[in-house]
Amino acid sequence: KSKQPVDISIPYDANAKLAYEASDKSMTFKAFLPKYLEDTVAYIKSKQPVDVSIPYDAPAKLAYEASDKSASFADFKAKYEADAVADVIAKKTAKSAE
Repeated sequence: KSKQPVDISIPYDANAKLAYEASDKSMTFKAFLPKYLEDTVAYIKSKQPVDVSIPYDAPAKLAYEASDKSASFADFKAKYEADAVADVIAKKTAKSAE
């Protein structure tokens, strides 16, 4: 017996067809599809964007929160950044010496 290929592709409008099948079918699928797509786009547009930005001084804020907070954040941040720059310079110098 020769095996026939099985089509497992999913039609582009499969989600619309599922929604149509679950509807009251008061209109034809041809009329339902543009309305479904319009409603879907409106729904997606209505969602508020999620802010995933990270503040520039996030590492300093995290380190400050873990500290004893004996200094103000402004003073802590200045020292934190100076120490970070010194660490980078030291590592670069060490790597250059190799």
